[in-house]
Amino acid sequence: MRNSNTISSILLSLLLSPSPTTTAAPHQAPLGPFPSPSPSPAKIPFTFRNATPEDMDDMATVWYDAFRPAPMWKYIRQFTDDVDPLYAWTCQRDAFRRMLDQDEEQDLRATVITVQVPDPSISSSSSSSSLSWEGATATRERVVSLAMWDFNETRQRHDGEGSSSSMLSPMSFPLGLHDSRSSSGISSSSPFNCSAHLDMNMTRVRHLMERAEGAHDKYLRKPLGPQLYLSLLATHPDWDGNGFGATQLRWGKAQLERLGGEVYGGGSLPLTLMATPAGYPLYVSEGLEGVRNVTVERLDGQGWLWTVLMKFEEGVGGADEL
Repeated sequence: MRNSNTISSILLSLLLSPSPTTTAAPHQAPLGPFPSPSPSPAKIPFTFRNATPEDMDDMATVWYDAFRPAPMWKYIRQFTDDVDPLYAWTCQRDAFRRMLDQDEEQDLRATVITVQVPDPSISSSSSSSSLSWEGATATRERVVSLAMWDFNETRQRHDGEGSSSSMLSPMSFPLGLHDSRSSSGISSSSPFNCSAHLDMNMTRVRHLMERAEGAHDKYLRKPLGPQLYLSLLATHPDWDGNGFGATQLRWGKAQLERLGGEVYGGGSLPLTLMATPAGYPLYVSEGLEGVRNVTVERLDGQGWLWTVLMKFEEGVGGADEL
């Protein structure tokens, strides 16, 4: 049963980057056409794979650098200046660690894209080693793109049953709504009191939570039934423009026919997400369609925040397994 004191797992799955503030009225017309970014394959060599606990530092950095510049971050994290500069990053790293150590019942999955980057720490200490031949550069693998998938939503539910996702659901990760506990009993390794959300204005968080969760239930979960929910898609700003977001989405779409066979014995499940205007062009270019605009009035009187519920329902031929 969902604990009323826990942070909802549905709060604003702000994919790619949080949305800018707008002063538009709450009853907006549907989003108009956007220039579609090219979803061409990545321009540099990369590896697409499941995330591992060794990735948690890089994952936290992708999350932190992708979301921190946005107005939503500043709106939610009103008390950032009152906590340690590493508070948000460290707590998010701890949350990723717990998710990657989860028990199987949570059924949450993280996929990452990595590239090889120079590793100065190795290069500087290996001048006399086999790595020091002329022109050679030591490298390491770096996570530059991250997607969080909630396979809990692919299950059949009884009427009135909510999401089976726990506090560690990746749906809570875009804004760092972490907690110090996990259902598998893994305790926090953070030196900070992460469960207190000391940098956040929790009144604003709860206000957003109620509206985001209500919209998700009304327009996605109830009418569509089982679905694959993409709760987080982020690419590090230094690596934008390489087609990494499209690669993540295409993997998700490739799972839909297999999942439909498992749930219904045939057909495919829909892929769903809650997008901001920043991510909307990519999703449209990948065949997703808008379901409903969701607008929330800012409690600081500075206008409105809005996102778009989206879905992809066409089946694809087969699943790409990692």
